[in-house]
Amino acid sequence: MLVLLFVIFLVLLAFGVELFYAMGIASLVYLLVVSAGLTGGQMPLPLTLIPQQFMEGVDSFPLLSVPMFLLAGELMSRGGVTQRLVMFASVLVGHIRGGLAQVSIVANLIMSGMSGSAVADAAATGSLLIPGMIKKGYSPEYASAIIASAATMGPIIPPSLLMVIIGSMVSVSVGQLFVGGIIPGLVMALAMMILVYRFAKRNNLPVEPRATVPQFFRSLWDSALALIMPIIILGSILTGFATPTEASVVAVVYAFVVGKFIYREFRMSEVPEMLVSVSVISAAVMVTVASAQLFGWICTAEGLGNLISNWLTGVSTNPAVILLLINIVLLLLGTAMEPIPIMLITLPILFPVVTKLGVDPVHFGVVVTLNVMIGTLTPPVGTNIFVASAISGAPVGKVFYAARGFIWTLVLVLMLITYIPALVTWLPRLIYGGN
Repeated sequence: MLVLLFVIFLVLLAFGVELFYAMGIASLVYLLVVSAGLTGGQMPLPLTLIPQQFMEGVDSFPLLSVPMFLLAGELMSRGGVTQRLVMFASVLVGHIRGGLAQVSIVANLIMSGMSGSAVADAAATGSLLIPGMIKKGYSPEYASAIIASAATMGPIIPPSLLMVIIGSMVSVSVGQLFVGGIIPGLVMALAMMILVYRFAKRNNLPVEPRATVPQFFRSLWDSALALIMPIIILGSILTGFATPTEASVVAVVYAFVVGKFIYREFRMSEVPEMLVSVSVISAAVMVTVASAQLFGWICTAEGLGNLISNWLTGVSTNPAVILLLINIVLLLLGTAMEPIPIMLITLPILFPVVTKLGVDPVHFGVVVTLNVMIGTLTPPVGTNIFVASAISGAPVGKVFYAARGFIWTLVLVLMLITYIPALVTWLPRLIYGGN
């Protein structure tokens, strides 16, 4: 029956069926076969299991933050926040070798503390910086690769939509996951900046003029309200003033007030369009989570978790080896699937395995998040690459090739946080306590 479930699921995916349909149809066929008594004595399962599991999948308080953070990101993009952050990043690092490329990385680092979405960050910063990089002598494909790679920090630096989903699925503190992503996100930024510096030096790419002190303070003043936003979001969570879900609502209110009444960059007539856009994306996420809950329940009932656990522990009982195998599997899945589907399918199976071996759940959650974000840069389903390519007009294949250095750099960072858990766990333990 487990084979039947996955054969139907994979065949539907191969024909281009959306993930939630593929999981839902495969699950329905499984239940119909079992209910018809065609499995040789297995107890029939009522079809009421479908709505029950759907509701259980989405009945999660942390998931309420998904549409809120998406709406906050939309309001920031249209409210002039992104432009001001890019200007401030230019004042900070534009004079370093690599100029606008360094600005792209720092701008995405700051943006990551607001939207929590890699695709949103790539679209927002790419539309501003890719044309400028091309004018400065960067090839369209390399400019696209920089933006696509820098945007992978979006779900690592808090807030993070992916970490919200992890927390709701496997009962890990979303706040601790958020804090655990701070140091890995900074390491990612530093590693990519070093890579860009070496590339720019080798190709003699230009730098921006160093900002004067008055220019620095003018830019700081202009972008101050935008820079305060991530402090408000993370600060309210760390101080216990708000849960991540409540902080997402604060982010929406703050982004709306700043964009509408202070920066005055959007009109009230644009709000319905933003709400519709966010609603469509949120609905797609929620229905996928609901289908994954049913699919995962069936996998658990059929003992898939035990099968995988026995296979992994049969290979080795060393957590380092198990983590390496899991990283390899997730990186391979990342070439064919998007981040959320990968997590929805694999986390309910993998989390019990690694926690049984003594791996810290917050550490593993951040490792998984970075792993699936690398998948947004790898062919053939690299969503960040497609977004950046659409902005620059560069062929997708050339952008994938130009991003290879960033991919290997991020894989190196992945190995660092996998085998130096303190990079993830030190800050959460310092703030929240624990061993």
